[in-house]
Amino acid sequence: MKLQEITPEQLEELSRLDAAGYLVGRDEDPDTYFERLNRLRAEEEALNRELAANGSAEPFPGLTVREQERIPPEIVAEAAELTEALYAFRIDHVPGFFLSGNVGLLWGGCLVSDTDSPLAVFLIRSSFRTRERFFIYQRRELLAHELCHSARSRLFDYRLEEFFAYQTSPSRLRRYLGNCFIRQCDALLFMLPTLLLLTMQLLQSFVWPRLPVWPFWILALVYPAFLLWRNQLARRRVFRAAAKLQGFGFRRVRPILFRLTWEELALVAEQSSPAALREWAEARARHNLRWKVLVHRFFREEEEL
Repeated sequence: MKLQEITPEQLEELSRLDAAGYLVGRDEDPDTYFERLNRLRAEEEALNRELAANGSAEPFPGLTVREQERIPPEIVAEAAELTEALYAFRIDHVPGFFLSGNVGLLWGGCLVSDTDSPLAVFLIRSSFRTRERFFIYQRRELLAHELCHSARSRLFDYRLEEFFAYQTSPSRLRRYLGNCFIRQCDALLFMLPTLLLLTMQLLQSFVWPRLPVWPFWILALVYPAFLLWRNQLARRRVFRAAAKLQGFGFRRVRPILFRLTWEELALVAEQSSPAALREWAEARARHNLRWKVLVHRFFREEEEL
């Protein structure tokens, strides 16, 4: 199917899929998008059949989930209400399970996926089965956070992935700092200089009193400062685009931002007028399925006001 051949009825169906969390990927054409959805549904159905037949399944190597530990729909609905309010999508198809064995003391949950498969499952600790809060985590926030990752996964946009996911948090501090740790090495590079500083201070106290410690203080502060600087640049990019959309009279700004890439946010912020923005967006929609759906869902309603 060619982009230009999409009928109004098919565009409405694409909008319903978008609202259900099946967002179009960064550069997916119609055939690639529907092929991925069909494969995803087939894999989810196969997982459900195996769970129903055997009581357990292994969706990914080394990960075993059990039917009796499946997260009930009413708990998933708590998170869906939040993602719908923030980003105009409501996911109920991603399999979710409680997990109790071999989890970290402070672990709350995660989304598990594989680059070779469209399937994803989310896991949360078993204490959330009867409790809405554990340590700093709220069940609703945690599930909504992982659903945001699921929805945006095909944008392959790691620089803002955590920013949008952490906006589900009621904590202002987590909303601000959440996007600091966006790569696997960030936490490691944050902790290692701190541990080195602690080691040097112990050496100074018990072994080498004249050991200068101040260079290690500088080293310990460098990477946190870099993380805060990078986080501020990301926030500035999002908020500049948000301010431009709000200034142009758009009502559902967050859902639009959620569906944009890092590069597109900067381009939105550069638009000089509502007419220029619409012309630019419609030009992209003629050649990009994601933008065709985005314009249909969130630009058309502004024209109807």
